[in-house]
Amino acid sequence: MAFKGFSRWIRSLRETSENYPVLVEGKRDVSALRKFGIRNVISLSGRRFADIPDLLEGKTEGAVLLFDLDPHGERINEKISKLLRSQGFIVIEDFREELREAGIIHIEELGEYGKGKGP
Repeated sequence: MAFKGFSRWIRSLRETSENYPVLVEGKRDVSALRKFGIRNVISLSGRRFADIPDLLEGKTEGAVLLFDLDPHGERINEKISKLLRSQGFIVIEDFREELREAGIIHIEELGEYGKGKGP
C-alpha cells in the first residue's frame, strides 16, 4: 500500500522531533528514520520502561511514540503512553495513526521509501 502523504508526514515528524524525541522499539527503526534526517530518536531496545521518564526528565516536555503497529508494538505503546502521561509528559501518537491509515505496520519499512519505492 502506498503512503501518499509520506513527504508531508516525514517533514512534520522532522519538525516535531526538534522539540520532542521520537521513541521507537529498536535500532532498525532508528536507522530508517535517520535516512530522512530525523536525529532525535531514542530506541527502547535494552532499556527498562520505568527508566524512560528519567531519560526524558529535564530535556523535554514530551515524546513522539512511534512503535510498530503489530500486537507487540501496540502493547509497548499502551504501556509507555500510560507511564509518560502519569508523569505529566505530553504524548504524541498522531504519527502512528497516520501510519496505521497508510497500512504501514513496521517502522523499519519506512526505510524503503528512502530507496525510492514504497513498502
